[in-house]
Amino acid sequence: MSDRNELGRQMAEKLYAAERALDAALAEIGDLSALMTRGRMDHGIAVVVGQEALEHVAECGGALTRARRALVEGHKQLARDARLMRIAWTGLGGPLEAKPEDGPRLVPAGRLRQAA
Repeated sequence: MSDRNELGRQMAEKLYAAERALDAALAEIGDLSALMTRGRMDHGIAVVVGQEALEHVAECGGALTRARRALVEGHKQLARDARLMRIAWTGLGGPLEAKPEDGPRLVPAGRLRQAA
């Protein structure tokens, strides 16, 4: 593969797929934690039941959160490298989403405006 822009596009697609997968896993862990806690309360199960399992699930959530941070940092570094190498990486037919250093992405609605 000699076209760097094509390589960049493919990398962007894989990066976004990994980000979506991590977000989905984090959401599922959160849902599981909530179900374990609410289910116990709703069914009058003693607080000691399932505590160890809940700790393991919460530990998994922490590990996924740290993995997400690492992937976000990798994303930022790939974007910097692409800019330096003048690689126009686009994903899924459009430009990459704004990065945190690009500022917040807010859409004006009605009379509300972003505070300075």
